[in-house]
Amino acid sequence: MQTPVNQTKLFYYSPTGTSKKIAHAVCKGITSNQLSETDLTFMEAQAEQIHDNQLAIFVMPVYAGRIAPTALQRMSGIQGRNTPAVAIVVYGNRHYDDALLELCDVLKQQGFTPIAAAAFIGEHSFSRKEMPVAAGRPDECDLSIAAQFGEKIAEKLQSGDFYQELTVPGNYPYKEARQQPPMAPESSENCNLCGTCIEVCPTRAISLSDNRIVTDAAACTLCCACVKYCPQETRIFNTPFTKFLYENFSSRREPEWFI
Repeated sequence: MQTPVNQTKLFYYSPTGTSKKIAHAVCKGITSNQLSETDLTFMEAQAEQIHDNQLAIFVMPVYAGRIAPTALQRMSGIQGRNTPAVAIVVYGNRHYDDALLELCDVLKQQGFTPIAAAAFIGEHSFSRKEMPVAAGRPDECDLSIAAQFGEKIAEKLQSGDFYQELTVPGNYPYKEARQQPPMAPESSENCNLCGTCIEVCPTRAISLSDNRIVTDAAACTLCCACVKYCPQETRIFNTPFTKFLYENFSSRREPEWFI
């Protein structure tokens, strides 16, 4: 019999809010534990050790089949001590490739023991009104499944014996990170300099200089939070990859969990 788990520690990186929605829905299904949460979107987590009477949940976005590097950096100071953990990835309807395996492996390296894992779908960062890719997701169906997943996690915790080896899809070596020249969204001439894009950028790549919006493409992660949150819709990112995604990956994919 393992140490009873009585607290849930939630960590998520969520520039456009999709991972956060899934994170909260999963925790809604785990009703018995005291909950604390840490949003890693704008800051690196403080060094922290989580004990074996706590459950750690990590919800991270997928970029090109891997965990977003910024997200991994932000969670690097969180250490476990044979602590049960849940690994969750959120991807834009194409595929999560090796991301879930990568997250599980990172958690093991940081002292955690993955006891459950899942892949959920969120609206793709490159989705546009004229070429939607998983638009509006996670939707009510996704959130309901996330809550059910949380209930399954709670059942496993209550069983008191949850340290069996967890197997998730993926390959090692992981999918090679895609190398591309620095690029970033831009503000159109209709931008009114409201500053919303500056506020929502998780890497502080956007600034106001000489009465215009300036973006450091080298610091941009292409999360496109600035595009999605721009109240005037004057933040623009045009890439042929949007059309590719729309033409090849518009069919609805469903969440998967492993427990």
